[in-house]
Amino acid sequence: MNSLSVLIIDDEKIQAESLAKALNRANDNFFTIIASDEKDILSKIEYSYYDVAIVDLRMSKYQTNGFKIIESIREINPFAKVIVASAYTGEYISELTQVLSYGNIIGVVDKESFDKFSGQIINLLDARNEELNSNPDISIQSLRDAYSKLKNENDTYRKGLMFEYFISNLFGQMGFNKIINRVIDKSRNEVDLAIRNEINDGFFQKFKQYILIECKNKPDDGISKNDFIIFQNKIKNTNGLSDLGIIATTGYIKKTTFLEALRESGDIRKIVFLSNPEIDKLINSQNRIETFKEIIDSQIKDN
Repeated sequence: MNSLSVLIIDDEKIQAESLAKALNRANDNFFTIIASDEKDILSKIEYSYYDVAIVDLRMSKYQTNGFKIIESIREINPFAKVIVASAYTGEYISELTQVLSYGNIIGVVDKESFDKFSGQIINLLDARNEELNSNPDISIQSLRDAYSKLKNENDTYRKGLMFEYFISNLFGQMGFNKIINRVIDKSRNEVDLAIRNEINDGFFQKFKQYILIECKNKPDDGISKNDFIIFQNKIKNTNGLSDLGIIATTGYIKKTTFLEALRESGDIRKIVFLSNPEIDKLINSQNRIETFKEIIDSQIKDN
């Protein structure tokens, strides 16, 4: 069973931490992320992977509030579901009616006694986790919709962000839940995504601690030999923490890039390409982790 990534958003950090501890005690399959500072909340909404967000409505310390956050989640991560948790739900009936119409709210929980409201949240999360693990068609359709939406996006900057989040979502659904976005290391190398390679799978346990992913929004241009070389050097500069990299693109891979990968096939560090054909296979797979392994096998064999 894949774990469920849960983003807890609350301007009261102690409450967020207490809820995270309760969730982790209740179910080992819950992976919790906390966001309490306003800047951190906005960053984690956009750049973290999460299946469910638990959102407090009233944030009197900040300019934003729970309703704006729910709207942002709906725009940025259409796959994620939301649990509203607030002591003030009675004050926001009309606003709640609006957000409930979005279709991504799976529960509204009043903050009464901690044990009661945390128990209700645990029940909602258990149900969502069971739903995702028992019905792969749900994730297939959500990924299809998200991929179609980003492919049709005309704004270049927004399309790039949507693609990055889509790839994060795709790997999260494979079971790679600990995903770090926009990593800059001490040597100033910047990588779009870094995945902590902690999945319980013998194949991936052969690789180092991190899998690096470069997301390229190049619908009209192919991934060039130079793109490959730059990314390969980023992996080399991780001080041995990574030996598997992925270049994901909205476009295609140039023939010269495949030839460069072939020339570098003796290197212990491996780079896998994900363009439209591979992404389509992963979206429609009933077992994405096995499909991903088949893609790696095929490309390592060919290269």
